[in-house]
Amino acid sequence: MAHRVNVMLEDSVWEQLQKIPQGERSKMINQSLSETLLQKQRSDAFARLRNRSRSLSTKKTDSTQWLCQDRKSH
Repeated sequence: MAHRVNVMLEDSVWEQLQKIPQGERSKMINQSLSETLLQKQRSDAFARLRNRSRSLSTKKTDSTQWLCQDRKSH
């Protein structure tokens, strides 16, 4: 389903948009906006992961100690 929206464009953007054939403008705007929104979702998710990882405690053990603990647990 498509939706009609009104947006404000800067003059320089409007001039560039006028160079795109009329039948392709909506498709181009939709694709650009979709990519921008996806990038924002990814960036937000990464920020949440980074903040979450900072709140987790870290254990200072070397790989040998970790391996010994793992073997003893089986």
